[in-house]
Amino acid sequence: MVILVSVLGLLPLHFVHQVSAAQSHSPIAINGNAGFTAANGVISGSGTASDPYVIGGWEIFPAPFFNTAISVSDTSAYFVIRNIIAHEFGSQFQNVTHFVMDDFDSPGGLSFGNVRNGVIERIAGPLSVAGSYCRGYCPYPGGTNITIANSVINRLHIDHSQNVTISGNTISGSTAKGIDMDLSSNVTITNNTVSSNMEDGIAFLGYHVTVSYNNIIANVGNGLSFNGEDISVFHNHFSGNGLRIPGAIRTPAAGLALGGVNLTIQDNAFDSDGILGAPVAVAPNYFIASGNLANGNPILFYHDCQGVNVDNIPVGQILIANCNHVRIANVRILNTAEGVQLNGVNNMIISDSEFSMNNNDGISIQSSRNVTMSHDKMVGNKGNGINVGPGGGYVFRSGLITLRDSEVGNNGDGIHFESGAGISLNADNSTVTRNTVYTNQLSGILSGGTNNTISYNTVTGNGARAAPVSTVFVLMGGISTSLVPSNPFSDFFSITANNISNNYPYGLAIIETRHANVTTNLFSSNQGYGILVSGSSYGTIYHNNLINDIVEGVEDAPSVQYSSSWSIPYPSGGNYWSDYAGNDLCSGPNQDQCNAPDTIGDTPKTLFACVTEVNYICGNFNNTDRYPLMRPYGFVPDGDPPSWSNASLRVIQATTSTITLQWTPALDQIGAIRYSIYEGTSRIAIVRGAFLTYTATGLTAGTPYSFHVEAMDPWGNWSTNGPSVNASTTGWWQYWYLVVVVIAGVGTAAFLQWKGWLRLWRRPRIRHASQEQFGVGRFVARSAGMVPPF
Repeated sequence: MVILVSVLGLLPLHFVHQVSAAQSHSPIAINGNAGFTAANGVISGSGTASDPYVIGGWEIFPAPFFNTAISVSDTSAYFVIRNIIAHEFGSQFQNVTHFVMDDFDSPGGLSFGNVRNGVIERIAGPLSVAGSYCRGYCPYPGGTNITIANSVINRLHIDHSQNVTISGNTISGSTAKGIDMDLSSNVTITNNTVSSNMEDGIAFLGYHVTVSYNNIIANVGNGLSFNGEDISVFHNHFSGNGLRIPGAIRTPAAGLALGGVNLTIQDNAFDSDGILGAPVAVAPNYFIASGNLANGNPILFYHDCQGVNVDNIPVGQILIANCNHVRIANVRILNTAEGVQLNGVNNMIISDSEFSMNNNDGISIQSSRNVTMSHDKMVGNKGNGINVGPGGGYVFRSGLITLRDSEVGNNGDGIHFESGAGISLNADNSTVTRNTVYTNQLSGILSGGTNNTISYNTVTGNGARAAPVSTVFVLMGGISTSLVPSNPFSDFFSITANNISNNYPYGLAIIETRHANVTTNLFSSNQGYGILVSGSSYGTIYHNNLINDIVEGVEDAPSVQYSSSWSIPYPSGGNYWSDYAGNDLCSGPNQDQCNAPDTIGDTPKTLFACVTEVNYICGNFNNTDRYPLMRPYGFVPDGDPPSWSNASLRVIQATTSTITLQWTPALDQIGAIRYSIYEGTSRIAIVRGAFLTYTATGLTAGTPYSFHVEAMDPWGNWSTNGPSVNASTTGWWQYWYLVVVVIAGVGTAAFLQWKGWLRLWRRPRIRHASQEQFGVGRFVARSAGMVPPF
């Protein structure tokens, strides 16, 4: 219906009347062939194919009652428009045939609708494309038999057009897509440079489209994305597409995003990007030849296959759809769109390989079953390290996924928080075990589904403090059992024997989950909550050790409360809490047999549900661990006190009445849980092991003090060789420079006042009536030095 182009056209030289310099002209409006007159800027021609009208050599300024520089409508005559400078306004062409445009400079752009047999070439200057286009039935096409060539274009939109050639253009700087084409056919896009557009470089819905020999570079979205039928993409160079910039929503992007049916992808080169998408249903209609390269290595595409083995060969990317019995081993894929993409793959092994520094996920798995990954490395990907689960069309739930003995760390791009988990697992009957998962932007392990086991992993330092906690809270932390807030309930999780430390804002979040069994895990120094439970039910949490988390445990409503599920029946007991302050003098199910202790606290541990450091969940629902353990579970009792290797105690602030201390943590089997602060030989405070600072108050100004710190382990062993520091409070004389400044200021002001250069006060003036009468009182008073000047 409408073809909208920001272009600069060409006209054949034998059609051109040469004009030495542009002359001023009012806006031109031509309606019908009769409008081709001298008054409308025609300088030659008769409107035939061999002698077209020529409109050229004009500089057109805005004028009243005109909203276009040039408008041409309802014509069948041949015409050429060349060497035009149009200020401010765009130009519009509707229902015209047989035209050539050349050397048209217009910041308002060019709009075409229902045009035929046109050449638009060598347009100079970045012009925007504006205009309307239809969706659905379009009685009038945008354009037929149109060539757009050798121009510099800000944005090109084509709608409902056919037989279009786009060649030799530079298309860059669009705030949206570079080339945006809808419902068009028989289109050739060749030899263009498409770069630095804020969305996709080229995006279209089309039929019988060829994209070839283009440079597609540094677009924020995909370099090329499409849907439709009979599409050929060959001999293009893609580089650095899928940029991540602050403020733009991050979606998975690549050099080339696959879509449509009957595709041929051949002999393309991808640098620092690659191909995304291996949909199951249409994979047989894809021909992705071996001549495609990612970072100089072949892109491998397998579909509807059996018994594939990729072992120890150079690989740029791997895409597999609808295959069975596949093995990938000893490969290294870096800095592409995604290392491995699987869709509809069963009975697969990925081992001893690395998939790192990729623009999206390291490994992406959809609708696949019985996939085992072991001894792999997924580090520094800008999306997730591993992403397993439904997504897009033609999917079913993945299952029987095993990830073990692998390294997954530093994933996420640091500025977008739609992804960036170490392991994102939305699958059933799956196992994640013995992995090292560290410093990922979102959760270390983000899992949903049914019958999943997470065990013996080391999960540390995950959850970026820069993330907007209020919007991605459930996606952060060490381990979370909810993929998204609206995800259906996860069910039957076993989370066992993991070491979960230094994560933010929690170590483990059981969110919208039923039947979660959490046992024998070590939670330590998590910056917020050790364990958070929200909206969950029927779970059991016991025999875990919670050491020095800012808040050890919290259960948030609304939910079916875990109630006594934070422990199991006596005498097995509940969890060890480093912040528990109760005693062990009694025993028995009711802790009322006070003739002997039983290593279980006499009073329940009450969970607390607010932490100022996180400041997201507040509200105490008074749930308890009925049988808190007095000593860590599963650790051999330790008679050695904490040690202070390379320890330091320093003063970070001093005032006239306070001194603030900071120290390095003491070392112990699982951590020191208390610190005593001494002033001289007197203990002045005991603080929890989660905190490494203390402010001594009520001190005397200008007085020296001596401090030292000692540490206690969970078995009650105190150190005796902790670090010390000598410090003094400040005295008023330490602020002498302020006194000097004040005295100098007052002295300067007094001097200026005395000299009469500064009015801080006024003295009364004494004037004689005769002086006031003759207007000389002010002059005489000044001359005599009696009053300051006004």
